Amino acid sequence: MLRKDFKSLLSSLELLTHLQKQKLLAQIRGNSGNSSVKLIESHTQDTNLCPHCGGVHLSRWGKSHGLQRYRCKECKKRFNALTGSSLSRLRHKELWLPYSQCLQEGISVRKSAASCGISKSTSFRWRHRFLSGPTQDKATKMVGIVEADETFFTESCKGNKCLTHRKPRKRGRSSKRSKSERVPVLIVRDRSGTVADFVFSDIDKEEIHNALKPLMSNEVVLCSDGNSIYQTFAKAENIPHKRIIAIDKTFVVDKIFHIQNLNSYISRLKSWMARFHGVATKYLTHYLGWRRVLEKNKDNISGEFFLLQALRKIDQQLTQT
Repeated sequence: MLRKDFKSLLSSLELLTHLQKQKLLAQIRGNSGNSSVKLIESHTQDTNLCPHCGGVHLSRWGKSHGLQRYRCKECKKRFNALTGSSLSRLRHKELWLPYSQCLQEGISVRKSAASCGISKSTSFRWRHRFLSGPTQDKATKMVGIVEADETFFTESCKGNKCLTHRKPRKRGRSSKRSKSERVPVLIVRDRSGTVADFVFSDIDKEEIHNALKPLMSNEVVLCSDGNSIYQTFAKAENIPHKRIIAIDKTFVVDKIFHIQNLNSYISRLKSWMARFHGVATKYLTHYLGWRRVLEKNKDNISGEFFLLQALRKIDQQLTQT
């Protein structure tokens, strides 16, 4: 293109509407709406069940917004590949792949909005829709040496305009918080890197025992700090247990049993979460799942990764009906 024509093209960009700019940005990135639709359809083409009743007798029922629609001959309801998923009823499919890339990079809501040409509120809503899948991708069984410990996050009521249990905080206040203002999170990790985490309202013996029990078997060795909750759990479930008591300057037992891998994971988690300048407590599980998936798939994450993660929920729902 000639330089004169290029300047003319740049001047004409000011005449574009916001939606037109979004589509142009997606086209420049090479992620058009067709590529998103093809990815969605290809990921769900092997699923031949009605999400409403589980019926197998389906008929094609035209197309809508680029997606093939189906009609169930048994319950007479219509659906498409996104029905019942966390991405259902979201618009601008041509921007889903660029937004998935933003999640891969772990950037903020505002930066994601600027990168994709969408509003901050849309970026925030998309973030938690996309993270619904990774949040459920949690370990169900641990193997070998298992490390368990609790960490704490400051309670945050971002977006809550009707606080009733405490007074709003003022900026500039000391970062030290009382125990009632801290949210405990139990994190369990084995040496293979499998992670499970649980958010509690308080450190409760029964809740921790109920969270740990499905993860453990007689073949694991539980490593923890000096908290007696883990000792009583191991004794009740007849599981080998190694206590790492830092106050006695004991950090490794028998040259192999320790919780340093878990402490390292918690340190990376806290450092990564610092970029968000405080996470609302009601969304804490989403961010824990986000980091958990990044750690698990750090060598296999592509630009389509989080979009595919959000679509995994479709398969689970269709097979469970």
